[in-house]
Amino acid sequence: MSDTRQPAGRRTSAWVLVLHTVTFKQARALVPVVLAVAAGRGLGDGPTTVVVLAVAVTLLSLLWAALSWWRFSYADGPTSVVVTRGLLSRSVRTVPIDRIRGVEVEAPALHRLVGLVRVRIDAAAGSVGGKEEELVVDGVPRAEGDRLRARLLTRRVPAGVEVGPDGEPAGPEPEEEYTRFDPRWLRYAPLVGGYLAVPMAAVGALFRVADEVPDRWRPDLGQPDLPGTTVVALFLVAAVVVLVAGSVIGCAAVNWRFRLVRRGGSLVAVRGLVTRRHTELEIDRIRGWTISAGLGMRLAGAARASALVTGLGDAARRGQLLPLGPRPAAWRLAARLVDDPGELRRHPPAARRRSVVRACGLGLAVLLAGAVLTPLAGWWWLLAAGAVLTVLGVPLGRARYAALGHTAGPRSFAVRSGWLVQEHTVLQRRAVVGWQVRQSVVQRRAGLVTVLACVGAGRGGYAAVDMAAEEAAPFTRAASGAWAATLEPARGG
Repeated sequence: MSDTRQPAGRRTSAWVLVLHTVTFKQARALVPVVLAVAAGRGLGDGPTTVVVLAVAVTLLSLLWAALSWWRFSYADGPTSVVVTRGLLSRSVRTVPIDRIRGVEVEAPALHRLVGLVRVRIDAAAGSVGGKEEELVVDGVPRAEGDRLRARLLTRRVPAGVEVGPDGEPAGPEPEEEYTRFDPRWLRYAPLVGGYLAVPMAAVGALFRVADEVPDRWRPDLGQPDLPGTTVVALFLVAAVVVLVAGSVIGCAAVNWRFRLVRRGGSLVAVRGLVTRRHTELEIDRIRGWTISAGLGMRLAGAARASALVTGLGDAARRGQLLPLGPRPAAWRLAARLVDDPGELRRHPPAARRRSVVRACGLGLAVLLAGAVLTPLAGWWWLLAAGAVLTVLGVPLGRARYAALGHTAGPRSFAVRSGWLVQEHTVLQRRAVVGWQVRQSVVQRRAGLVTVLACVGAGRGGYAAVDMAAEEAAPFTRAASGAWAATLEPARGG
């Protein structure tokens, strides 16, 4: 009779106690409690009180970290991985290995100092939502992290590779490099909102800290002997320089030495300067890809490519094939994984009219309000604002319409939508688990529908917005198979 018992649980390294204390992981939750107790006891605001509170928070954080470490264990058995945690309320979570969709090994700067890594396991068990779909094992040696990554991802060994007694490759698997980050691509960083948010957050934090500095410690710079317009211009120039430089530095730090390689049956992405990340995805679970680009990126010919993997959470980050680069490079890379079905079909003129009307709706409402309030209250500026918004709505609506499209090929299909951030999504036929056809009252009168492909990858659903109603059934049938013929409207006998 086979032994189905799980192996004994393992503990992480005790060095993780120091890391969690230094980074104030537990102290973040303790600070409000300590401050409330201090305020209730009427403690003063002198330096002694500050030191006492800091020491108390640090000791409590260290105690909490020690108890959490003592009560945490993990075990990887023949068929599942088990994580046990909790102080007062114990939690034991078991996930079958064949449900694991991705494993990411992180090595933050402090972890690297003591030779540790953090392992994030995307469970995709379907029973919980949000970040709880992750299993996190924080504070294991690098060798143990690599062992877990190789152990938990079920991979098919390619032909020609020698296999050991345990079914794993006996030697190092051959690598094929798909792409690497070119430093010249950093010029696209100021066009990405995510990278611009880094310097904006840093400047905001700096202003908050400066506001807390006592007046006696602030340098007296006097009044600048410059005209007001010159001061404003210098401030704007400085702001632009800070944003551009900060976005480039942030992009470089996140994507430092980015490489995407194929190793056996997996795609392996390695990146990061401060926090080094090693993400591995099984190619057999990739069901499609998305090319996304904001307005500024499209004007500069840049794009980002992401893989859509079944059951993978946080696909926008973990599924990245190319974090930032020229659009042709992103397109060539993505097409290596799933075939491009070809040129998109344009949507009917009724979709353009609907898009323009929706884009002009706000402007028309403001224009109507201005027409009423101008003779009554003299609010002519409201009338002018409504006219401007209405005029601008026309090109905006036409641009939104131009982004729409869909097509179906022999092995895949594609949908595209979005104006501010445009997404072109390609999915395999086998990725579809269902279709949903939506039609509002306005769409019904215009002969339009929105067709949503329900898939088990990425966001879970991708829509072809405002396509002709008579094209819905042929498209779904061509994109998934004969079973979608049930969407064909019934014909009277």
